[in-house]
Amino acid sequence: MRFHNKGQSTLLFVTVLCAIGVIFVLNSADIQKRNYEYKTKDHDQVLLNEVTTSAFAVMESALARRLWEPPPDNNCLKSESFSVDGTLEGGMTWNVTAKYNFTTKNYELISEGHYRDLKAVYIKRIKVLDVSDYLLFSGSDAPLTLRRLYNADFPTALIARDRRIYTKGPIQLGGNINRPNSMMNWGGSPSIWPGEYGTIIQGDRIQFGGGMQYIQYVIPKPNPHPSNIENLLAPFDNAVDMPATHRSQFGGGSAVITRDFNKAMTLKQQVINTAAGPLTKASIRSEVYPIALFGGSPPLKSWEASDNGTYFNDVDRYSIFNYGWGGANGFGVRLDATCVSKVDSDTTKKVCSNSEHFPRGFKAWRKDAGLEGTLFTADAEEIPSPKLNWDNMEALEEDARQCGRVIDSPTNPYTDCPIWDVNYLKKYASGNTACEQVSNIDLNTLTLNNFNVAQLTNTSLKERLLRRVVYTKVPTEIRQNTPQGLMSGILPNNPARKNFSLWIISEDTLALRGYQQDNTSPLSSDPGRLREIVFNSDASGSGREPIPMVMLSPERVHLLSPHYVPATPTYMSTYWPVVGGKIQPVLHNYTDYARQENDGFRYGYRTYKIDSVSLITNANTNTATPFVLRGLWSGPDSTADQYPSNMCMVSMAGHTLQPVPNPSDPANPYNLVSGAQMPPYVSAPNSPIPPLSSNYYNGNTSKLPRGYYPVIFDLQRSAGMGGREESDVIYSGIRMYTNFDSFVPAGKKNLNNPTRIIADTRGNGGAPITLEHKNLQWNTGYYYQDIPAGSACIPANFKSREAGYYVGGVSESQPSVNNGRYIFVHTDPPVDYRNLGSIIGVDQPILETRN
Repeated sequence: MRFHNKGQSTLLFVTVLCAIGVIFVLNSADIQKRNYEYKTKDHDQVLLNEVTTSAFAVMESALARRLWEPPPDNNCLKSESFSVDGTLEGGMTWNVTAKYNFTTKNYELISEGHYRDLKAVYIKRIKVLDVSDYLLFSGSDAPLTLRRLYNADFPTALIARDRRIYTKGPIQLGGNINRPNSMMNWGGSPSIWPGEYGTIIQGDRIQFGGGMQYIQYVIPKPNPHPSNIENLLAPFDNAVDMPATHRSQFGGGSAVITRDFNKAMTLKQQVINTAAGPLTKASIRSEVYPIALFGGSPPLKSWEASDNGTYFNDVDRYSIFNYGWGGANGFGVRLDATCVSKVDSDTTKKVCSNSEHFPRGFKAWRKDAGLEGTLFTADAEEIPSPKLNWDNMEALEEDARQCGRVIDSPTNPYTDCPIWDVNYLKKYASGNTACEQVSNIDLNTLTLNNFNVAQLTNTSLKERLLRRVVYTKVPTEIRQNTPQGLMSGILPNNPARKNFSLWIISEDTLALRGYQQDNTSPLSSDPGRLREIVFNSDASGSGREPIPMVMLSPERVHLLSPHYVPATPTYMSTYWPVVGGKIQPVLHNYTDYARQENDGFRYGYRTYKIDSVSLITNANTNTATPFVLRGLWSGPDSTADQYPSNMCMVSMAGHTLQPVPNPSDPANPYNLVSGAQMPPYVSAPNSPIPPLSSNYYNGNTSKLPRGYYPVIFDLQRSAGMGGREESDVIYSGIRMYTNFDSFVPAGKKNLNNPTRIIADTRGNGGAPITLEHKNLQWNTGYYYQDIPAGSACIPANFKSREAGYYVGGVSESQPSVNNGRYIFVHTDPPVDYRNLGSIIGVDQPILETRN
């Protein structure tokens, strides 16, 4: 029994074991099935997560195409939220919603994905930088130059208030302010306060990615001087036409860098007023950028210096010298020889004031100047630069068609032959004489699509106001025709004007024609005051605010006088005839009465003031001179080649210029460099000189003006403008230099390569111009050897007095096509110059919310 029981127990045990085995087997199969399903689901979730996060790129691409500006809604206001969605093969769907925060200028992107019963949600934020967040942004590796010339009471400044300054490349600083140094030794001389301190940089965050330094200048061998300057500089100088050995810092004058906006503005005004206070020299001494980022006693030698954390910036010990050089040619130079470097200092990284060559000295000065956290060079991150392309241009054009204006063909056009363009001159010389039709746009009468002025003063809509775009595909000129500024009829009140943002987009040349309130001439009154031309500014004094503007073009923007006269085909054929494939000019800037009589001849040096205009242009353009002053704005320069070139341009074949008699010494008349007697062909048809009634002479009809340039410039210089050579451009706005994509869609131009090459002063970029039909005579010991009467104006006839130094080249035998030199001053726009439109998007981390 017990056995039976035992047997039954055994059977029950076996049965239980079998049952457990079956359950185990069945359960194992179920586990394997469920494990497979779980793995499949995990795989699907991973794929869904990847798709959902990748979907951000679709929205970001769409926003980048629009330069990170929200799209317009049906009322031409910024959309508060918008979305994109899509479906992949297999049924996976995604949706990305964007919401723009008008206060923080952030996008919040929510990407949601679905597949079967799975879901993924991610959040990403993108910080948007507005155009108005910067004072200066340069994505170019090229140096940015801040240079002061001649005038101790004319500052140059980058004053940014709470805006940023960023250049990918370096900044170079230079001054040419006179500092008397009668001692002619290494003891220096007291600096001129406040005149020498007029290079001013201020900002909330300042970054020069390529470093900082003062401009260097090769040390030439001085001419004989009553002091010991020859011996002083003998270890470092080099004879004319010999390999250079050493370099100094260029000019005189100090750069002041500060984070204090009020201090920057006060100093700027003191420089203008030549006022001793309220700031003192001592109060800004620590913020003067050092002439050398190492210590010692002058002359400091950079090749012997170590980066030991010291620096030299005792401004009252700078050794600044003014002297002549070049032997009989009598050139002049001003240099600060306090610190000297060798000519290979860029390669050996031993430039006296270069922040990247002596970083410890730079950091020590930066700390002492209170600029830690404000001023950076290569020790900070590179800021992403927008790379503009045809997608961006097309998006802006779409906005213009919906909420602005597109100019597809010339509107209210006038004919102008772009004589300032080297490419045009080359085509013209080869027989292609076609000129341009230039659109003439008066913003007072220009209508914008779907424009409702009432939106601009509706406080509930202020944050949603859209930038308005005028998009032009042809050469275009924007005019200010009234003293009260632009759009004064459409936008009569200041609140509406301040809330407006107008973008002018140009595929081709964009020119601004300003307004001149005071049309009196320095020839008749007040010759010591520059006449002012304004653009986007109230010249009437009625208090009308400028409108916030942005101009975007791959080409440099041109500035025109309100008196600008176009060059017509008739003018070109009359005064710039072509013979044998070369242009043989009759007139040039200094004698062009046909176009300059009531412009350059009447007003000479001027001030061009531009208010509240931001410029977005190609990083391949010149950052030191962002605008082109078209016409005659600058007078004689300090080079020798201007004299024979000008003399050639006033000559006429078959005639010899006669020197002006010298009453005190009749046997020795004045030399022909200074001027000549009035030639008999003054009234001849097609004469190369203006008629006697011209402003060119200002009533003195017995002789040609000094240097063969208009009298106005000498008159202004003698009325307190000293050695001035150029006009002033005072610019209040934002500058952005960025890269354009070199990809060229069919039928489009290469945005990355500006197609307009400026023919400025002499040389003219290889344009086929010849003065062989002209002749000259040179009878003076300065600059060039004597040239017999009737000599052709060809390079071989221009030989320097300094043996082995110089044989005439292109400059002497070329006319001055465009004299647009200017001193550029960049100032901060008004504090309420904000929210102009987005330009850069900066990614923030992606956050996963739930799966």
